[in-house]
Amino acid sequence: MFNFLASSLEKATEILGTLGYAGVFSFSFLDRLTIFLVPAEVVLPAFGILISQGRFPFWPVMIWITIGSFLGNLALYYIFYKGGRPFLQQYGKYFLITSHELGHLDRWFQKYGEKFLVWGYFLPTSIRSLVPVLAGILRMNVRRFSVYTFFISMPLNFLYVYAGMKAGDNFDRILDWAERFNYIAIGLIVVLVAAYVYRHKTGRHLTHE
Repeated sequence: MFNFLASSLEKATEILGTLGYAGVFSFSFLDRLTIFLVPAEVVLPAFGILISQGRFPFWPVMIWITIGSFLGNLALYYIFYKGGRPFLQQYGKYFLITSHELGHLDRWFQKYGEKFLVWGYFLPTSIRSLVPVLAGILRMNVRRFSVYTFFISMPLNFLYVYAGMKAGDNFDRILDWAERFNYIAIGLIVVLVAAYVYRHKTGRHLTHE
């Protein structure tokens, strides 16, 4: 996956360089909204490379990236706020998610939602897009979601752009490190999902009703 990202970085830089600030905003917005199709690991470092080449000034780029990513997260939140829960209530049984599990998720999110929101955005690649998805499905307060999303996304966006500025043509080394971290995170999620399915199949989730 990350080898593909590295090969796409040069193409992304060429495209973004021709689109100007409209491209900065649009790609930052789509990075969040599309979840998988426009990865931040390509888009944001590409902006950093363009800044290091003197083709864009730093602060205007950061402002448009921040606005774009925030609105993308907010749009994703609203999509699942309006449609996510009704969908799971009707079709969740096919994914082993019943009203019982939704109740557990509601209670879990009420207790740990803010911590999840803080740390979830630092998960690698598109996994962090689960944050606005879950926040929407579980109907988190929109003001809280907006404040956390805005202020947490700023340093994360800065790190990606700064990495592109400093790494330049050697950015593939950073992608190699990110690839390892990504596989660890995916492995942990697979284990958690497997544990959830096991508990559901064996009926152990019923013992906590």
